[in-house]
Amino acid sequence: MIYFDNAATTSVNREVLNAFNDLCVKHYGNAASNHKYGQDSNRLLNMARDQILKLFNLDNDYQVIFTSGATESNNIAIKGVALAYQNRGKHLITTSVEHPSVLNAFKQLEEEFGFSLTILPVNESGCVNLDDLKNAMRNDTILVSIMHVNNEVGSVNDIEKMSEIIHCYPKCFFHSDTTQGITKIPLNYKSLDMFIASSHKLHGLKGSGMLILKKNIRPLPLFSGGGQEDNIRSGTNDVPRDVVLAKTMRLEMEKTNSNYEHVKEINNYLRKELLEIEEVVINSPNDASPYILNFSLTKHKASVVVEALSLHDIMVSTISACSSKKNEKSHVLTAMNKNITISSNTIRLSFDEANTIEEAKQFIQIFKNILNELR
Repeated sequence: MIYFDNAATTSVNREVLNAFNDLCVKHYGNAASNHKYGQDSNRLLNMARDQILKLFNLDNDYQVIFTSGATESNNIAIKGVALAYQNRGKHLITTSVEHPSVLNAFKQLEEEFGFSLTILPVNESGCVNLDDLKNAMRNDTILVSIMHVNNEVGSVNDIEKMSEIIHCYPKCFFHSDTTQGITKIPLNYKSLDMFIASSHKLHGLKGSGMLILKKNIRPLPLFSGGGQEDNIRSGTNDVPRDVVLAKTMRLEMEKTNSNYEHVKEINNYLRKELLEIEEVVINSPNDASPYILNFSLTKHKASVVVEALSLHDIMVSTISACSSKKNEKSHVLTAMNKNITISSNTIRLSFDEANTIEEAKQFIQIFKNILNELR
């Protein structure tokens, strides 16, 4: 199998899986229990938190909240902070190209809780214009959420410059959906007040994620319960799953530079070959994350081509995994001012360190054959 759908999910690192299995057998005590066995579990959780903060060069001003993944992390950050700090103001800012777990959270706050929402446009590269952000900021703005790397086309926002603009307003917090950038694209995470990760995007376990936020931020808890995770995310900790998240992060961060160069070579080759095919339109900008390459077809139906590729054991996606079942146009490409033919007929390739140039060459050959056969 050739697997070019790593932005949707990744294979589990065998070292991570072995560590998880070992922890499940040896450390199943409830971390909230007062006995020694529970205290041992709690100690492991705190060690994992410390390790994660060190990986991001963060100090004790930040804390790690373990969650079930990106969607929960985004919802805790966005809804929890907006509801907790609405006495400061009720103006929120996000962008037109966010993941549904961000965009829909903001829309719910607007529609059901009376918040004022500004949705920033993006340019033709899929990035937010800094002047648009600057002009949207108000004295009653309490939360801005702008993704680091776009999950559909790989556009990379200048988070650090955005941070300078946002933090001129002391009542406002800056959150970023960093799901597709963590361990891949360098970032000074101190420029953010809150950011997230999802383990299964990093060769870790599904159902595992985190929210990192400054300790002085106190989101309104979305779950009422026993007060676990500093009363931000109640519920019994899955200790083995939470603890191995630190290992998952470390293993990926150790290979950041080599992985980047490796996937960039694959991306460059595929971009060059695809541009030579008459009906292919590349949607990912030239300076996008090399882990994602998005293109559209102008003559053939992308969903038919994707299905044909899968019959050849080549796995790619249309739009993103969270939207692909709905058979609709890409809201990201629509925001990038692409016409309906382009925005409703996309194919996304996404890579990791296990992919090879040989796989890329096989993909191009089979892809061309499929287009010819479907004429």
